[in-house]
Amino acid sequence: MSNSAAPVLVVVDRADEEGYALARGRRLAQALDAPLELFAVEFDQAMEGSHFRVTERLEAARSARVDASGAWLESLARPLRAEGLQVGVAAVYANPPHDAVTRRALATRALVTVLRTQHHRWLARATLSAADWQLIRLCPAPLLLAKGRPWPEQPHLLAAVDPSHRDDRHALLDHAILDLVQRLAGGLGAQASVAHCVLSMAALESTAALAMMPEALGAAPEDYAAELHRQARENVLALLARHGMAASSLRLLEGRPERELPRLAAELGADVLVTGGISRSRVEQVFIGGTAERLLDHVDCDLLVVKPPGFTCPLA
Repeated sequence: MSNSAAPVLVVVDRADEEGYALARGRRLAQALDAPLELFAVEFDQAMEGSHFRVTERLEAARSARVDASGAWLESLARPLRAEGLQVGVAAVYANPPHDAVTRRALATRALVTVLRTQHHRWLARATLSAADWQLIRLCPAPLLLAKGRPWPEQPHLLAAVDPSHRDDRHALLDHAILDLVQRLAGGLGAQASVAHCVLSMAALESTAALAMMPEALGAAPEDYAAELHRQARENVLALLARHGMAASSLRLLEGRPERELPRLAAELGADVLVTGGISRSRVEQVFIGGTAERLLDHVDCDLLVVKPPGFTCPLA
């Protein structure tokens, strides 16, 4: 590997005392035959604000903090290098941290960005004050949000796809998800399953247009639901066939993704749920509500969010 090879970027945080993010990064770097970069973002509110001018003394204090962080990262990198991994370290003083992480992912062309995630209060989620929620929107690289559970020797990957082909962007995203899952499964020796959610009969019956105007559909709601299921299965099986994946890996679910996917992940004992992240409008960015964001606090396993090909990062 050359020094310019794209790395697995691990955001290292002292609050992650168990080292879950670092452990995930190590496994991914080995699986992808990629270098590893340990990255830390330092910031101290006491060094900010209108009460302080940016003086040489203040700049020196910030630099000292970054230097100390870099030395700490080096102490984490040494045993990994002894294992044969190529490991770089970088630390910056910046705020907000999600911008710094995004810019580092852009600069290094990271293969995957890994971050330890915690449960969030609703208000923190709604206002995007948590770095991981911001990174779901911003990060150009696949984003692995690590929960507090170690991976087994052969982890189970669960990919959520939606081959309804509403537009080319969604279709390309499904392929990107499965391409990454297959690459990771091969490197990790992991099992891979694929899930797709379709509307439940209860949801269809509760929709006024369906309950009151079945003639507009050309079928009764129950017949329309059966046709939706048939088409969904055909579409997902065609997608799997294009990737050389077995039909037996498919799990067709009925209901809302944010409810059914966590249930299935728990049932299968999945270690990583892989889902897509589609960028939204400015209004939607203030009160986020995409599937990936809604899943974050509802799954016990890690969440890997994949952007569609051609995604343009707002910070690029």
